[in-house]
Amino acid sequence: MIELERALVDLGRRLEVPEPPDLAPAVLARLERPAPRRPVRRLALAVALVLAAALLAALAIPEARSALLRVLRLGGEQIVRVDELPPVEAADLETTLGERVTLEEARARAGFEPRVLDEPPTGVYLGDRGTVWLLYGDTARPRLLVAQTPRYGVVDEFFVKKLLTAGSSVEPVTVRGSPGLFVSGEPHLVVLLDETGAPVEETARLARDVLVWEEGGVAYRLEGDLTVETALELARELR
Repeated sequence: MIELERALVDLGRRLEVPEPPDLAPAVLARLERPAPRRPVRRLALAVALVLAAALLAALAIPEARSALLRVLRLGGEQIVRVDELPPVEAADLETTLGERVTLEEARARAGFEPRVLDEPPTGVYLGDRGTVWLLYGDTARPRLLVAQTPRYGVVDEFFVKKLLTAGSSVEPVTVRGSPGLFVSGEPHLVVLLDETGAPVEETARLARDVLVWEEGGVAYRLEGDLTVETALELARELR
């Protein structure tokens, strides 16, 4: 043993070193303690925000927007991108919307409580699937159409198909706390579907700007010459 080693050994014998603490009980206690639960709701919200952001980003890209719109569905409506709209004759709303009734009859027969604006409608119609239509203006060129269709517990059943060209745009919006879509730009083709999902040809017509959303088991659509701000304001007025 060299001189330095001897000196270190001698120093070690003379140093007073305290006894090491017993860490085993504390370590075992922490191992047995259940891991803290992660905030599931916060995580779900974060995922939802990421998905919403991804959707908005995709809709901003023309190629992705076209692909997404081929499968975009909301409130019983299918939205499909096409290169060109088929020719369509002007539809007679008096027959397309359904049976003309009073508001009281619509409330009694529709199976739900339809919402109305402060302004009384020019006409009220009851269509297939219990759809209540509120007409504002005349049937030749209505100022506003409000459709409400009960959807309680209905999954993957669609009753309206929209055909859009590149001249129409789709904007995701929030309507009364629910997700919605605002379709604007060039007129698009709207056709009602029967119970088998086949188009009802006599209902095909060109529609203008439309706000679509689903709330409380009812699908809503507002149609007219609208800006997104006006459409959202009208939706908030429904009582």
